[in-house]
Amino acid sequence: MKLLFVAYGGGHMRLLHQIAQKVINTTDFSVKIIALTTGYLDVKNFYNKEVLKRPFDYKDLFHEELEKIRSYGSQLLPENHNPVSGLEEEDSIFYLGMSFNDLVVEHGEEEAWKMYNEKKRHAFLPKRSMKKILEQESPDILLTTTSPKCELASLLASKELKIPSIQIIDLFGDNYPIPFADHIVVLNEDVKQKLDSKVGDNSKVHAFGQPVFDYTVSQVEEVDKNAVRKRLGISLEKPVLLFSPSRYLIYSNDRSILKELDHHLVNEPVFKIFKELRKKYEFNVIVRPHPNDRADKFSMYIEDNEFIELYKNEDLSLYESISVSDFVVAYNSTILIESALCGKISFPHNYDQKEVYHWPELMKSPFVYSSNFKNLKNNLDNVLEKSLKNRIENPNLSNFYNKGAVDKVINLIKQK
Repeated sequence: MKLLFVAYGGGHMRLLHQIAQKVINTTDFSVKIIALTTGYLDVKNFYNKEVLKRPFDYKDLFHEELEKIRSYGSQLLPENHNPVSGLEEEDSIFYLGMSFNDLVVEHGEEEAWKMYNEKKRHAFLPKRSMKKILEQESPDILLTTTSPKCELASLLASKELKIPSIQIIDLFGDNYPIPFADHIVVLNEDVKQKLDSKVGDNSKVHAFGQPVFDYTVSQVEEVDKNAVRKRLGISLEKPVLLFSPSRYLIYSNDRSILKELDHHLVNEPVFKIFKELRKKYEFNVIVRPHPNDRADKFSMYIEDNEFIELYKNEDLSLYESISVSDFVVAYNSTILIESALCGKISFPHNYDQKEVYHWPELMKSPFVYSSNFKNLKNNLDNVLEKSLKNRIENPNLSNFYNKGAVDKVINLIKQK
């Protein structure tokens, strides 16, 4: 049985990697992985070139359009390629150009540029290109997650090609569009009940847990917290707050992406809160941007604030950053969930209580949700005070988290 895994970005790739790594050495399956953008960097040391592919590796399928693809990709490169990410320019050029070319074919060039300028990369849905790749690979089962670009495009293509599909939902099932794979794997029974009422008759939902969360908890437990703090020059006694800035997306009521907000409008108030609370409490702040983001965007907030330190992914891993921290602040990053599962207190926040918050599950226990910046300051103030008085209780996860997802997914595949 041939399994094709398609994942965009490191987080989504790590999720599928837990399954692929376990089945690749068995005689029951052959495995092919298409890793998009930084997802390739996350797993390139685990697979050979016959197994692990990038979109660029399929360039021969697009020989008649290659000149256009390269032209579009080169135009989009400066805004979208992070030169320190480790990703080759040729990979970014091809992925961006392939995606934009599909947009042009479907909508015309003028409308394509208009759509891109409004939604940036979230305008991409390269179903036409992913269909070519799926036809070339001809898998027995497609496994993917929830990215609204190439992964969604591959699922749409699999339906047209009548290829059975399994979709691993990374979070709470509030995805746009509603998941529609043949089999949908979710975090817990609450998410299953939510999706059971939404999915079509041809989709079946399974509450198996989440493969990458099991792995994250085990990796964080292995980190020597004190050793990492000493390496970073951070006090062993003071509380540490991890801030994980992300891209700030505005959603409609149906959870579709409307546009991206200027990061400065959100980041500046958060850093202002840190500075005001630092006058009252002794604590340190670690800023760890998303690996796809440019760390230098945040330098302006850190100048003249010795208690705030900025770390790139290569300087401080995800697992180290969670381990050394006591509290985590983010808009809607998965690091909030990963941290809560590791016993940290997570503070998801909105920037305007009038705006739709994408993940309602983060608005209740085990999370400390803030509907606006004033609430965020008050919530942090309250917890910092309790922390310094040793009155902090770890979050209760009993109804939130299921373990053993990898084996459950493999058993599902074997039934096909």
